Amino acid sequence: MARGDRLEVEHRIVGSTVTYLHHGVDLGDGTVVHARPHDFRNPFGGGRVVRTTLTEFAEGRGVRLRNEPPAAFSPDVIAERALAHVGRDGYDPVIDNCEHFATWCATGSRTSRQVDIVMGRVAAGVSRAAAAISARAAVGTAERVAIRTAIGTTVRVGLKTMLPAAIVGEAAALAAEWTAHQRGASEQQSRKAGEAAGLAATSLAFAAGGAAAGPTGVVAGAVAGATMWLAGSATAAAATGAARHVTRRLARG
Repeated sequence: MARGDRLEVEHRIVGSTVTYLHHGVDLGDGTVVHARPHDFRNPFGGGRVVRTTLTEFAEGRGVRLRNEPPAAFSPDVIAERALAHVGRDGYDPVIDNCEHFATWCATGSRTSRQVDIVMGRVAAGVSRAAAAISARAAVGTAERVAIRTAIGTTVRVGLKTMLPAAIVGEAAALAAEWTAHQRGASEQQSRKAGEAAGLAATSLAFAAGGAAAGPTGVVAGAVAGATMWLAGSATAAAATGAARHVTRRLARG
């Protein structure tokens, strides 16, 4: 680790088992500049940019380098940008957090991959749930809807399965994408992990819904679930992009 490096250390959300990454900028002299809340138990209670020792920043945990997105400035300029804001008041976990600050120091853009993951998956979940509700409304009082599967067959699926499956799938995708990111995976790798988990969870939910019809119903349900997830991913991607755009505009102020 050297001057101008972006650092990250894993923290645990107070009162939970969920972890997140705290970010800072290394000054190369044993100190780190980072934005932090006044009280980690109340992240919405404000905060400021501080300069602390690397030991204080790490709090006994392992420290990793973060190189995504690629830096646009030299190490000295990154360090100077960070130093210039020491003592600055203001912190918000959604639009002005430690990752926004460290990324801005290195790239000039206020972005947070962690916020993008959560906002993107929430937006995608809303999009998938809306599609399921719309499908139910479109067929009126009918109990089942036809889904044209990826292998060219048509499967009729119980409408009561669609909405829970959409929620379960997106929750699994969020958990997998978040976990992969926390473990140091690239943006592309973590997204793939999320999509794979969502696909598997949705397929299993539909398979369970078709279990009453025996093995054939299980297979048909799994195929329909996979098709619904894959078809929904394109629409969900648009919703995700819109959510990220709004968040980044708010972060720029």
